[in-house]
Amino acid sequence: MRLSHVLHSMRWFVLLALLLGMSSPAWAAVRLGTPFQDHAVLQRDRAVPVWGWADPGERVRVTLGKSAPVEATADAAGRWRVDLPARSASAQPVELVAEGRNRVVVRDVLVGEVWLCSGQSNMEFRLRSAATAREDIAAADFPQIRHLKVGRNPRTTRQDEVPAAWAVCSSATAGEFTAVGYHFARELWQALRVPIGLINASHGNSPVEGWMSAEALASEPEFQAVADRWAEVLAKYPAALARHEADLQRWEADSVAARAAGKKAPAKPARPVGPNHQQEPSALFNGMIAPVLPYAVRGFLWYQAEGNARRVAEYEKLFTTLIAHWRRDFGVPEAPFLWVQLPGLEKMPPTTTHDDWVTMRAVQTSALRLPHTGQAITIDVGDRADIHPTRKREVGERLARLARQRVYGEAVEDSGPVLRHAVASSGAVELEFAHAGGGLQLGGDAAATFEIAGEDGQFVVVAAPEILAGARVRLPVPAGLRPTAVRYAWRAFPTGWLLNTDGLPAAPFSCPIP
Repeated sequence: MRLSHVLHSMRWFVLLALLLGMSSPAWAAVRLGTPFQDHAVLQRDRAVPVWGWADPGERVRVTLGKSAPVEATADAAGRWRVDLPARSASAQPVELVAEGRNRVVVRDVLVGEVWLCSGQSNMEFRLRSAATAREDIAAADFPQIRHLKVGRNPRTTRQDEVPAAWAVCSSATAGEFTAVGYHFARELWQALRVPIGLINASHGNSPVEGWMSAEALASEPEFQAVADRWAEVLAKYPAALARHEADLQRWEADSVAARAAGKKAPAKPARPVGPNHQQEPSALFNGMIAPVLPYAVRGFLWYQAEGNARRVAEYEKLFTTLIAHWRRDFGVPEAPFLWVQLPGLEKMPPTTTHDDWVTMRAVQTSALRLPHTGQAITIDVGDRADIHPTRKREVGERLARLARQRVYGEAVEDSGPVLRHAVASSGAVELEFAHAGGGLQLGGDAAATFEIAGEDGQFVVVAAPEILAGARVRLPVPAGLRPTAVRYAWRAFPTGWLLNTDGLPAAPFSCPIP
């Protein structure tokens, strides 16, 4: 064939392709939402929402294993959703298939218990950095435990997707798991023997308002203070950004000079707080929670309060509103919400006082008035000088006790001693406790555990508390003091604790004496 004929044919072919492209709309491949990836765990015993995107009007068929397919039609925005029928727990891997004009296959899917783990750096804290990391990682052969790490992704606007991937628990992968979540999952798996899925959406140095939706923050007039503070940040942001860019230029020059001189390069200047920052209200909800909504979960694990301790008066309402809205957003109004009370800490962050820390613990405890909640006490496993204590095994195990007893109905102690009443008589104050197990015991420095106040309101340490039969503690009263109040572990870094026979500490308390 002559070259001129070839070129003529090619021109007609290109023209035909262009015409076809103009007359037929481009189609988008069917794709699934962020959590639906290989090695996923789906929640047992409840309908499972599965969602994704396709061309508007495209019919999508979704099949799990050998179950009957469920179909949906993509809406005008291309979004579709089906609700798969509830299934019992299964460690037998199946495939999740979504089919439209193309076919998407998710492999090695299990069905069991799914928990969302969220909060700030102590939830983000990796197993490889924990106190018991070496032995835990060496023994981490639990292929039915899976971990979805949601990438750090604070965003000013709500996102549909986020970088994330499921990992199967093994000695090669467990080091990157949330340490608290890992120990929770391990205890839960050993008790239930069903697959356990952890969705780890956590971000260091984050306030509670960052994890709340715009709707949640608009639901209470008192939250206007949050919006006002952020407006001040945004007003200062252009100048802060300009300074940051100048600092970066100096840093780059200083780094080049340091390397040339064989010296260590200076630390890179931190990005100023502004749009798409973890301190921005709703940014973490938008970028890390919204993309996994409405994945079916059993409940929530929460480790956060450090970032709000300097504004403790706001926290109770913000926290309880977050709980209510997350339950609504995930479609599980009675989902268990379990959290970690602040651990012991003496060296406070620059803007936080010891009183802030103590008060925050009381605020956290007050949230237990909400139904289906629980709190793990950690005053005995903190670190005097580090806001990131490494003893995460006890934290995860205590959360697991709460779930095993309150969610799964297992006969296991889930609480430390709880004060029933305090009575003054015969030169002493007697305290009676519930949840004592086989008896009470003192841990740490017994002489620093309890304090009593007289009519002047000044507290004095009880030097020699005495454990009595019947889950009681006797506190001798100094001569001449008429006791009006008693408190326990009421300091930022308690050094003495009251424990039950399961080794669980009582939560700090302060109460009047009738």
